[in-house]
Amino acid sequence: MLPKLFYSICYTLWILTKTCFIDCKIRPKTYEKYLSGVMNHISEQVGWDSMQHLEIKYDISTEISTNIKDVICKGSRIVLPKKFDAIIHILNYMYAEVIKTFIDHIRAIANQCQEYYDINQGDNFLSCTVLIQSVVENSKTMFEQLYNVMNYLSNIDFKLLVSGKQTFSIPIVDEIYTFVEFATLKIQQNTQIFIDLNDPKTKEDAYKVILDVNSFIEGMGNESYQTIKEKNSFIVYNRKSKCLLEENLKDYNERQNKNIELSYYLSEWLNVYYVEISKNFYKNLGFEQVLDLNEKSSIKHPVHKYNNIRQKDKIEQLNAITNESGWKSLKHINIVFNDQVISVDRILRHPADKLNFHCKKQHLLRLIKCIYTEIMIKYYEYVNFILNFCESENVKTNDLIYINFVRQIFDAVHKSIKMFEVMYKTLVTLNKLIGEYLHDNYNSNLKCLCTSISKLLGEIKSEKYILDVLDSKSDNSKQELTLINARNYSHTFSKFLKFNKSKSHPLNRMHEKQCPLRNLLLNIDIPLSINTDNFSYACNELIVFSKNVIKVYYEELGLNKFIH
Repeated sequence: MLPKLFYSICYTLWILTKTCFIDCKIRPKTYEKYLSGVMNHISEQVGWDSMQHLEIKYDISTEISTNIKDVICKGSRIVLPKKFDAIIHILNYMYAEVIKTFIDHIRAIANQCQEYYDINQGDNFLSCTVLIQSVVENSKTMFEQLYNVMNYLSNIDFKLLVSGKQTFSIPIVDEIYTFVEFATLKIQQNTQIFIDLNDPKTKEDAYKVILDVNSFIEGMGNESYQTIKEKNSFIVYNRKSKCLLEENLKDYNERQNKNIELSYYLSEWLNVYYVEISKNFYKNLGFEQVLDLNEKSSIKHPVHKYNNIRQKDKIEQLNAITNESGWKSLKHINIVFNDQVISVDRILRHPADKLNFHCKKQHLLRLIKCIYTEIMIKYYEYVNFILNFCESENVKTNDLIYINFVRQIFDAVHKSIKMFEVMYKTLVTLNKLIGEYLHDNYNSNLKCLCTSISKLLGEIKSEKYILDVLDSKSDNSKQELTLINARNYSHTFSKFLKFNKSKSHPLNRMHEKQCPLRNLLLNIDIPLSINTDNFSYACNELIVFSKNVIKVYYEELGLNKFIH
């Protein structure tokens, strides 16, 4: 009966692996045609004329550089992916300059407010605080537009367009979002500074605003800018650099009748600057049309082909999954996709739509794949640890204790079967919903992980580890055979786990590359020490971990609603 059951399970898993993994994809030619249309649209926009002083070096070891207009124009012989790569380089550079200008001017206004505070000029201090609060809030629309551009560029899948190993520049998505978040926070706080000099709390609240702004500018804001600077080594600026703050200060100081405060002058300049940036670096570069989700948009986005279901329905299913509360606990995890380190926070930041669907569905599948691979690795380590304890001198020299402990281990192992069955079904179902990514090699793709899970399930469910023969209370005539079985169980399963845990195993090698940060919400830490008294507890921890994995990484993510 058992051999038939084992072969039935293996055959079923093989059939699932062969038939349930489908490719839901955009054809590369369709995707290239879409991006060619986007590039043609972008290259015709007048905004690029203002950037003709910028050139790009494709090889920093040479002095050869190319003007951005010559790169992206229709007559250029540069291949499409390299054109988009050049745009990312240029916009990384230009948007970094916008951030620097913002930081410089906000810092100058904050310093002016601080000066008023220090010399106890109450009216000027409160007015200055209202200005800086307002001018930060007003930056939100501009930074959102820049962020939306970079987020769109980060979702271009260059691997659909190129063959071989090529690297492309990384858009400054999260760096710009830092400023979107700060402006949004200021709006949400909606700080109202009521000018009442007789109320000590008014001055205290106003000063908190200045401290908060300074903390951001000198902390996260400056850190983001410094990170961006490191990514701009390919850009050549063939004009004398300008410092807009210095020019504004010079202009202010040259005014004969200074009838306005410096903080007001700089705030008003920033408000005008925001409008100009939105016009020159967003609308006039053509991204307003590219990002338009209206069905009547002149730019038609590519559609994924599915059997008997529309892409729109797939998008709704994907959003239904990510609306579950359990996803919030995964925000600190990162994955790697197309050479980008992408946080789950970024993946969940926006709902799926026809612009981001192609990459977002791959992000979610890769995230689950990373989590489930990490669970398997931790499982291997933990079970191996308690198996090794059984082989220690003080255990293996006592036959009854040894048999009892090995039986406890395999009782826990058998009770973990449901966890791996759920993991396997989840991956197969998500593949049906999402479709695996064809440009991952076999060692990194979904089939490799599912094959590993099916092998583990097949190993556990085989007749190699039958619990009934591990009875430590059997009579003396059978005890020797029971002991032999226990030792065989321990050695065989340990060998299986060690092979699959080895760094040379394909799944482990790719896991290191695709999942750089793997701080799981759930963990099963190897005990600092283990002895005969706490051994049963250590085995039970494996059972508890298995149940919690199903709860946290299946039910609370809402995946159980899609798997039947």
